Amino acid sequence: MFYFKSTLTKSLILLILFNLFSCISLKDVQLIQPDKNLKLDKKGYIEFDKPEYHIQVNDQILINVATSSGESMGILSSFITAGNNTTSGRGVYVRQDGNIELPRIGKIKLEGLTLEEARKAVQKEFYKIYDEKGTYIDVNLSGIEYTIVGEAGQGVFRSIKKKVTLLDAFAQSGSNHIYADLKNVRIIRSESDGTKQVYVDLTKETVMNSEYYWVQNNDIIVVNPRKQKIWGIGLNPLSVVTTIMGAIATILGVYLFFDRL
Repeated sequence: MFYFKSTLTKSLILLILFNLFSCISLKDVQLIQPDKNLKLDKKGYIEFDKPEYHIQVNDQILINVATSSGESMGILSSFITAGNNTTSGRGVYVRQDGNIELPRIGKIKLEGLTLEEARKAVQKEFYKIYDEKGTYIDVNLSGIEYTIVGEAGQGVFRSIKKKVTLLDAFAQSGSNHIYADLKNVRIIRSESDGTKQVYVDLTKETVMNSEYYWVQNNDIIVVNPRKQKIWGIGLNPLSVVTTIMGAIATILGVYLFFDRL
């Protein structure tokens, strides 16, 4: 019986230590914590590397045409926006062959081009029909669409902003990320040469120096749960105490049962 009591004591001590060390610390859930490795430019601003997006198949492209003469776009009005009106015109999708197709103008190859290159390509074709003088043409994505799965939310989200960061994405998902493994956020990104994936640490402010801090169209953001969620412990001190007390009650019950034999 003495051996059993000794084993019981050791088990309780190990259980308490295990629960205490498995508790989620503040450093694990705080976003963008100070980091001495953060790179600043000569003016003291944060250096960032925002990659230039290259148009992909299935992207929705918005074409804005402004003319000083107020010339009507006719049949093209269903596919473009006119002047400062950003509500008319439904845009046009990049087809599987990498082209967009517009009435009167025909096909324009846009896949693989930057937005500035796409603007020049569209401009070139428009000026074959419309007067170049007094006409301004702009090309943009209809928005940035990305997918979030895991502990930071579930779903496909769209932002009309031209610049979206990972923090913006988390905020838009509206999910509580207390159990999220913020140190290993997985970014799956499609590019013209293929698909690649990286892991970023959102608990360090140096993530703002990374090109992957900026969400690109069609990004998939995977946020896996921390091990504490799988174990069902460690959310906060109260849950740790509750787990310990439950375990102690179970062990004491077993002990009292054998003690009466």
